[in-house]
Amino acid sequence: MDKTAIPLPTLRALARKMQSSGLNSLALDGKKWSVRLTFAASPPTPTPVTLPAAEIPSITQRIGAPMPGTLLRRHPHSPQDFVTPGQHIVAGEVVALVQVGPLYVPVISPDSGTVQLLALEHLAAVEYDEDILTFAPSSA
Repeated sequence: MDKTAIPLPTLRALARKMQSSGLNSLALDGKKWSVRLTFAASPPTPTPVTLPAAEIPSITQRIGAPMPGTLLRRHPHSPQDFVTPGQHIVAGEVVALVQVGPLYVPVISPDSGTVQLLALEHLAAVEYDEDILTFAPSSA
C-alpha cells in the first residue's frame, strides 16, 4: 500500500468529527491489525433549565471558505468590502470571494442575518471550510 499524506483540510474535518462524537483517541496498528477507539465518559445529563427570554443566548452561524485560496473581502476593482460587522445580509448574498489562480469563487450567505465578526483580513490565505465570518440569523 502506498503511503500518502492526509490533506490538512481532511485532518481538520476528522478532528471536528472526533470532538463532536466524544472520541478522545484513535490508535491504528498494522500486521494483522488492531484498532482502538477511546471515548470520553459521558457526563450525567443535566436537568433542563428554563431561561427567561432576555437571558437566552443568541445563536450564531459561520460561513466557511468554499475552497482553499486567497480571501477577497472586496471585489478587486472596488474599495468597499462586500460586508462589514453589523451589516444585515440576506440569503444568497455574496459576502466575499476566494481567488484560486485566475478564478474568483463567490462566498454566499446561506441565510439572512446580521454580520457579527469578519474572521480574516483581505487577501488572507484560507483553507477549505476555514471560518470567514460569523453572523446572527434573523428571527423568522
